Parts: sequence; structure tokens; C-alpha cells
Amino acid sequence: MQRHHRFVTYVTPLIAEWIKAQADERRVSSSIVIGDCIFDAWQRDTEADLRTPATDPVRQNIFITVALDALLTHHSVPDLREQTVAAYQRRLERLGLVAPRPQGGGDEA
Repeated sequence: MQRHHRFVTYVTPLIAEWIKAQADERRVSSSIVIGDCIFDAWQRDTEADLRTPATDPVRQNIFITVALDALLTHHSVPDLREQTVAAYQRRLERLGLVAPRPQGGGDEA
């Protein structure tokens, strides 16, 4: 008989709320949600060893991002990159994926 191992960990309140919400939505225990997350991470890690660099989706996303940034930076419309970044930020805010930027002061550190 396979014996499971128990691990204890601490998470931030934000992560704890997310885990509880996932468990409620799926009607399972928090332990199952956490176990599924760990299994998914393990599976991604072991599958990454089998992928060639050219087929790794993380590497592909990085390449696409760098290539797109280069195209936007050197486009004939000088502020196209800034317009694209601003539109991307607005979309993230509308989707609730980032907090809205405070108004005023356009200085970037």
C-alpha cells in the first residue's frame, strides 16, 4: 500500500484565501488543492527535462516578448511601444490582474 507523506507549510493570507476559494469552488479540501498545485509543479518540472529548448513554452514566450519589444521600439511610429504598454496596463487593470496605477507623476525610478 502506498503511503502518503504529510508536509506542513505557512503561506501568506492572500495565498490562503486563494486556496480556500479554490477548495470551495471545487468542493474539495484545501489539502487537495495544495496537493494538486504541487503535483502540477512537479509534472511541469519533470516534463521540462524532456523538452528541447526550442519547444519549451516559457522560452518561447520570452523570445516572443523580446522580439515584439524590439519591433515596437524600432517602429516608424516613435511612441508605438509606449502606447502598447499603456494599453496592456489598462487591460490588466480591467481584468483585475494588477492594481490600478496611481494618477499623476509619470516619473519611473
